[in-house]
Amino acid sequence: MNNGVKYVTLFLPLALAFFLQVDPILSYLTAWLGSFFLFYLSLTGFIAPLPSDLPIMQQLMRPIFIIQIIFCGFNFCSSIFYFLDSLGMRDFVWTKNYYVDMVKVDQIAGAQRYYLLGHIFLLIGMYSRSISLVKQQYKVREDLDWSVFLLWFTVLVFIGSFAIRFIPGMSQLVEQLNNLFFLSGTYAFCYAIIKKDRSLIIFAGTFYFYSFFSTLISGFKEPVIVSILLFCIFMYPFYRKAILIAGLPLIYFCFFIVPIYVNTFRGLVSDADIKSVTEIRNEALNKALESKESNWDFLTGRLSEISMFTTYIDAVPKRIPYYGTKIVEQALIVLVPRVAWKDKPITEQLVMQRVYDTGVVNNLANVSAKPMYIVDGYLSGGIFGIMLSLFLYGYALQWFCGIAESWFGGYFLGTAIVFNGLFPIFWRGLSFEFILNTVLYSFLTMYVVHRLLYTYDFLEKIHDDSPDSAIL
Repeated sequence: MNNGVKYVTLFLPLALAFFLQVDPILSYLTAWLGSFFLFYLSLTGFIAPLPSDLPIMQQLMRPIFIIQIIFCGFNFCSSIFYFLDSLGMRDFVWTKNYYVDMVKVDQIAGAQRYYLLGHIFLLIGMYSRSISLVKQQYKVREDLDWSVFLLWFTVLVFIGSFAIRFIPGMSQLVEQLNNLFFLSGTYAFCYAIIKKDRSLIIFAGTFYFYSFFSTLISGFKEPVIVSILLFCIFMYPFYRKAILIAGLPLIYFCFFIVPIYVNTFRGLVSDADIKSVTEIRNEALNKALESKESNWDFLTGRLSEISMFTTYIDAVPKRIPYYGTKIVEQALIVLVPRVAWKDKPITEQLVMQRVYDTGVVNNLANVSAKPMYIVDGYLSGGIFGIMLSLFLYGYALQWFCGIAESWFGGYFLGTAIVFNGLFPIFWRGLSFEFILNTVLYSFLTMYVVHRLLYTYDFLEKIHDDSPDSAIL
């Protein structure tokens, strides 16, 4: 089967969802299941061959896997709970005599079709860059002790992030190095466990649990969930049974305990009687473990953002015309360093203005509800905006991943640690302004890290006549 026919296969569920749009329930389910059909086509190598340098289970941090698991899972598949809620389900139990608003259901189905369209063009963008063949320019020094290197790399990144936090204007770089420290620390801990090196397990474990407990006092759910998810992804190829057995309890902890813990933690932070962060954390965790509170609101509201997407679709272009290039222009403005432009608009205010204009949030409300990447694509140009923006998203993330593998000697250091450590914004996707700014400075940081490792002989340049100059 030629590539053209294979690409057409990606559009089959979308065509069926549009054909069934007279029945919103069937149309939604077709579009929602369509993303899982795309998972199957892409993760089995049907559309394009998967990289063959490693067993599949040892390359899960490559974009074709991790981006789909997190970005597509969060953006495109989590809407099922909100959909079921609109049909009368509450806490996984159907409500008797519930009036179903079919207009609302039709809006949800329309938004889900847009999600599926975005998923298709994300994959097309990724396939436009080779996902299997990467020409390496550098390789890791052959006599390198990986366990020791990972530990020292983690330590040096941690020291770097701690040192520059005292330099004005370096907050973004601090965040990037913290993410890199988190990835390398997690990998170092997992590698030590796999190698059964007790001394390294102690040292690397210290960094991992320091990072994990730091996420518990961040007041955000995502870092805690990602911390657990990454540990499981790294360990799964080597301890499949153990990870599978622990899977259900971990899923329950991530999606039922963690949201309650975070909400409790945020409430206790403002409590004047509790001053210690440790006390706040412990009390919030105890309450979360003992709580019988429903987590349905999190599953229908915070986990999925389709309710806000339907509001955007209802407002644009009916009441507000498409934004055209305005959002992209604002993203370019954000790239200018504030040192060079003291009166530069505040990014948060630029983004939130369109949230207020479309009526998603009242401008008197003290909340942050920034539109996601696919939403900005829609606001910019409707269907065409979604196709173009998601294509560029997939193309860019695959391109940066390819550079990381080329510069850092392949998958292990290049993709698993450096790419995912410096570009985690691709995992979830935010507004155009935040995406473009973060990606640019992450690329610059990646270049600096590469030059440092090469300068100090951790990396060796591959000559063009070397048989290792191109690998799968």
